[in-house]
Amino acid sequence: MIEIDHAYIAVALLWAVVGMLLGLYIGITADNKLLSIHTAILLPGFVTLAIFGMIYRLWPALKKAPLARIQFWLTVLSSAGIFVGSYLFVTSGSILLVAIASIAMIVGATLMAWLFIAQARDA
Repeated sequence: MIEIDHAYIAVALLWAVVGMLLGLYIGITADNKLLSIHTAILLPGFVTLAIFGMIYRLWPALKKAPLARIQFWLTVLSSAGIFVGSYLFVTSGSILLVAIASIAMIVGATLMAWLFIAQARDA
């Protein structure tokens, strides 16, 4: 099974490529309508997931925590939900999915903080 830090970085890099391609499209078409989606891909998708991957890499004991896999899937799926939800918001005004995914991402980030603090306390 792939290590959680490697999985985070792999997913983050995929989001980076998708975000860059969307940015290229925005630049070529000069249509800023999708700019918020571009931002939603790169910040929660690339930056946040890459940071989480680096945290797991720098503090390998965190990977052994029972909640590490839950935290991983929660944030990875949330980043996808934010991307799709942002698209739905821009195209139809629907905010439900992006709101739910954003709350889930906040829960995932809080869980990461809790895992980190708990591990630092135990060390």
